[in-house]
This record gives sequence, structure tokens and C-alpha cells, in this order.
Amino acid sequence: MEMLNQQNITLVTAIIGAVCGVSGAILGVINTWNQLTKNKVRLKVTPVHAIPVGTLANSGVNFGIEVINLSDFPVTISDVGFLLKNKKRATLCMVISIDQPAKLPIRLEPRTAYKKYFNIDEAKLPKLTKYAYVDTQCGELITGTSGALKQKIKEVGI
Repeated sequence: MEMLNQQNITLVTAIIGAVCGVSGAILGVINTWNQLTKNKVRLKVTPVHAIPVGTLANSGVNFGIEVINLSDFPVTISDVGFLLKNKKRATLCMVISIDQPAKLPIRLEPRTAYKKYFNIDEAKLPKLTKYAYVDTQCGELITGTSGALKQKIKEVGI
């Protein structure tokens, strides 16, 4: 009888140890993953339709790119524009600044946004691909697309 109790205690102890070991290994992998992604530049790049109102109603602006810093640290943006079909970068000429500095580079604090507005005419749009891009001073090139850009491309018939 005593031998049976000792075997049960040993089995229960082994099961508890195995469960703790496996859960510790899983938590270690999760922690490592979080640390690796915490130090990574994360920006959300979204091309958007722009409908100017008020004093900007006649400015000719009809499109823009919104950049949101999802990182836990500030990121400096050095360029915002569109990628051409030959993988070259294009910043469109007419840029309107609304409550933000028009000149780049600009430092984006965590969880803040930057918007750059353009006048995209149909003559320029066929040269564009499906992506908007943001170039950071640390060398990251982040691209993004949206339904607004796809709709604009579809209107032109590319």
C-alpha cells in the first residue's frame, strides 16, 4: 500500500514538473518574440482620398498618404511618396501641409500620425504602382496600399 502511494506521488510530481517545464518554455519563446518585435520599426502606411474644404477647397489636392508610428519609440521619416513600376521612388510635386511641417525629415513620436497631401492627376497616375512608401532615416522602407489607391488606379484603367 505504501509503495502504491509513493508511486502516485512520484507520478504526480513528474506530471507537475513536466507541465511547469513546458509552460516555462512557451513563455520564454513568447518573451523572446516580444523583445524582437519591440525594437522593430513599425509604421502603417495608408494612401487616402483627400477632400479639401474651407480655405483649401480650391487647392487641387485630391489624394494623400497617412503614416502612423506603431513603434514604441520615435521614428524619423525622411521621404514619403509612391513607388514607380521600375522600383524607383516618386514624390509628387504639389504638397499641401495642414497643421504639420511640409518639409521632411520629421520625427514621429509613438502613436502619432503624419499626413502628406498631393494633387494626383490622371497623367501621373499610370506611372504609379500599387504602393505608397515611407523611407526612414534608419534605412527602413515601408510600403502600404489601400482601397483608395486601388480605386484611383481602377478609375484610370491601369
